[in-house]
Amino acid sequence: MLGVTCWAVDAGGSSTTIMIADGSRWQYGSVNPASVGAATAQRQLGEVFGALADRIGSRPVFGWFATATVDAGTPEPELDRLTALAAAAGLAGTLVISRDIVPLLAAQPLGGRGVAVVCGTGSGFLAGDGRTTPVAVGGCEYLGSDEGSAFGIGLAGLRAAVRGADGRGRPTVLGRELALAFASFSGTITELARELAGRPFPKAAVAALAPAVCRCWLDGDQAAGEVIGAALDELVTGVRAARDRAGLTDGPWSAVLSGGVLRGCPEFATALADRITAELGATSRPTVVDDPAGAVLSAAVTHRGRFPETLAGHWAWPRRLETVT
Repeated sequence: MLGVTCWAVDAGGSSTTIMIADGSRWQYGSVNPASVGAATAQRQLGEVFGALADRIGSRPVFGWFATATVDAGTPEPELDRLTALAAAAGLAGTLVISRDIVPLLAAQPLGGRGVAVVCGTGSGFLAGDGRTTPVAVGGCEYLGSDEGSAFGIGLAGLRAAVRGADGRGRPTVLGRELALAFASFSGTITELARELAGRPFPKAAVAALAPAVCRCWLDGDQAAGEVIGAALDELVTGVRAARDRAGLTDGPWSAVLSGGVLRGCPEFATALADRITAELGATSRPTVVDDPAGAVLSAAVTHRGRFPETLAGHWAWPRRLETVT
């Protein structure tokens, strides 16, 4: 495809979005092994890179692949895997691989200074002062972190529903509403909990309960309100820790908010933005990123000529792609 200078992939926990600089975009399933298993993730990742190569061809192009699967402490195995798959598909040029949250900090409106917040299937925070290497909080997958995320809300909602059903907790409509969230399921909330626990990769399914919990909160259910209140507390705690570790308290700063929970429930996003402004002193109101794939592409276009030294080798890794023959 002539004229394409950049491409971007936002590899989320539930879906993967591809976008190229001419405005074209399309979606695939998740390529995160924690969500769908290693075999499915590998297959769908090959399809993603293959689709890009079919659109772009073998001309050298600048691409940015944002994913939660990269461990900043030991990135090399995942970097090698992604680079090899991209090259095998026929892509050439420069491939930047980063954590999924990095483009949110690198792109406007933050431009490197502030706190990027992801609240989707999982949760995480990345903060930078624009001069030194950014610092991260959370982002350790659903056993080590993900507080306040769709998974966290879904799990807490499921437990509140079970407690309400067996008498340990307050009465709640969560049991009925969460069971209805699965169209093919016709059992009780306790049966749903056991069914989900029996799945080899329950993360995405548990996260899919979050919209129902949010609806119950908005309808005034007290148990759901407690779940959402606790989720907001966790997210504010994460932003506070990221702000302080990045040394942002001595000057102006703000935040960007991204992820399916925030886009899917505007009231939740408003409540979080209100608290970041009122309790943490953000100097401008946090904004919600409506198009995370667009943010990845924006970061690619902005930094195609010169990649920031504060990110390279720390949170993002540029790799050269040579087509495999």
